Amino acid sequence: MLGKITYKKPLVIGTGGGNDIVSACLVVANLRDRGIIADVAGVCSPGAVHTYNFSEEMPINIVSPGVRRYIHAKNIIPISFVDSKIPELLEREGISSRVYNLSFRKGTQRLIEDLDLLVKERSYDGVIAVDVGGDILARGKKDATILSPLMDFSTLYVLSKLSTPSTLVEFGLQTDGELRPQGCAEILDKLRKDKIMVDEAEIRLSDEFVQVFKRIYDEVKHIRNGHTNTMTLKTLESSEDLHENYRFGVRVMDKHANYDFPVTLESKYFGKVFVMDLKKLAETRELAFPYKNTLELVLKAKQIVDTKTEMDLLYNRDSGVCLWLAMTGPQIQGELRRDLLNYGLDNLGQHADAALLWKADAENKEIRLAEHSSQVDDFVITSFEKDKMEKAEQKVRGIKK
Repeated sequence: MLGKITYKKPLVIGTGGGNDIVSACLVVANLRDRGIIADVAGVCSPGAVHTYNFSEEMPINIVSPGVRRYIHAKNIIPISFVDSKIPELLEREGISSRVYNLSFRKGTQRLIEDLDLLVKERSYDGVIAVDVGGDILARGKKDATILSPLMDFSTLYVLSKLSTPSTLVEFGLQTDGELRPQGCAEILDKLRKDKIMVDEAEIRLSDEFVQVFKRIYDEVKHIRNGHTNTMTLKTLESSEDLHENYRFGVRVMDKHANYDFPVTLESKYFGKVFVMDLKKLAETRELAFPYKNTLELVLKAKQIVDTKTEMDLLYNRDSGVCLWLAMTGPQIQGELRRDLLNYGLDNLGQHADAALLWKADAENKEIRLAEHSSQVDDFVITSFEKDKMEKAEQKVRGIKK
């Protein structure tokens, strides 16, 4: 599958959090079949905080069963974490790999520096990024249907700045439901024309390395049932286009809402693997940008393309203020949007110190802002406590567009 990748000791990184580290195991298993031992890494969600043996996450962390993951609200909420199972599952498959988690909490530059040190210390001769679905290929406003771009494009940017060679492996195109058929065709044509695409290959369900991927996923899907991986395996059993109904959910405290949308998966991409020059790809993607903290990441990304992100309706707790990011994608509209925002605002003191909204939402007379509010560019900060509002305002004003 990866015949044109000539690294002898690579680090394989799942780019987008969630089950992407499971997808990276497919590549690790394929390399193992070629006699190449690779280590593997996943990416920590910026919407959560992680601890490793009771120590808060650093830019690079060794994964073990002692990893814990929490929603970073005013009151910490524990949530499950697939990555902590990966070392044991790889060992069960006879694969001896170190497993890392990468964190963007201290900004992109710190992670670049620490990764360069790790590459040198461990003598990695290349980095292989793995994406399943295709959201990492999105072109900003041209592909506003993407739902979780922050981790993928942060990883793309960081890896493009390393001193070691880097490659992107893409498979399961369209299975995350984020790129539409016309966009996929246009993107691939452009990547081939610009010589960013360096190889194309095929995988089959019967391939042993695909079976390793399936076995590992079967062990973790009760923790996080990733629709992308489920559909990727389904496409390997089909020869005709699949027409599916997808769903994503949003949540404010204990209030949930779902958004359903139709997706067409084109059979011409089933079982296809695309290998790309990662650094050249990063140069063409405006969402692959540097930032100093996760709040800057969210605000910059939202101003490039207002779409759903991994941080929608979650929290930022830098500088001693728990800021509720009361911004959800444009798919959530009307009464549903109003009710979600009002539920969070009415109960703001229970889960955050202040809230950050789009100005357009704050100007809606049906949205019940807190006692103190302040506008910063396209955003409005609101809080029941004036000093908390002012601290949050200072945080937001400190971020350059």
